[in-house]
Order: sequence, then structure tokens, then C-alpha cells
Amino acid sequence: MLEWNVYVEDFNARKFKAHNVFTNRRFVDACKKAYTEHKSDRTAFEEDVRKALRYDYWSRCEWEIILSSWPPSDRVKEEKIDVYDQVMLNWKVFIDYILNNIKNL
Repeated sequence: MLEWNVYVEDFNARKFKAHNVFTNRRFVDACKKAYTEHKSDRTAFEEDVRKALRYDYWSRCEWEIILSSWPPSDRVKEEKIDVYDQVMLNWKVFIDYILNNIKNL
């Protein structure tokens, strides 16, 4: 299984934890389907993976965390980010990782 960790909140434990996006079976299946349909078209493959990532992880409160400065400052506003935002920070590397390890998906 592939591993790409992001930060999420564990509401029950009241702490942050790492979450592997590839534990989401629907997302993994969507990546496999995108590869099967677009083996020779990287742009189309990326778009399908992006759509699947949005569907599963974008703007859902269970996948969102708030970033803030430390110590807290009035000059820096808190910012809400979700799993989608965290993956998009290294989008090209993420896509390369999937393509280079597609057999392990």
C-alpha cells in the first residue's frame, strides 16, 4: 500500500494525527481507474485524481484543521486547511509518486 500522510484531528483523542490518504478505498479505486483510462495522458490522469481527491477530502469539517501562529498573534490570521490543500502543496510529487508506484496501489 502506498503512503501519503497529512494532518487531521482525532476528535475523540483531542489531538492531531497523521492520516494516510491511501487508506480511503474509494480514492484508491478512483486512482486505479484514472490510470487505466489515461495511461498515456498525464493531464487527464491528474484531473481525474484531483476530482477524486476533491470529492473525498475537500471542504469537509472532519478533514479540516486550523493553522495558527505560535505564539498567537493579532497580525497573523488563522487559516483553515483540509486534506485536499495539504496534498496540493506537493501536487506534482504526489502524482509522480502514484505513477511510479501504481503496481502497489
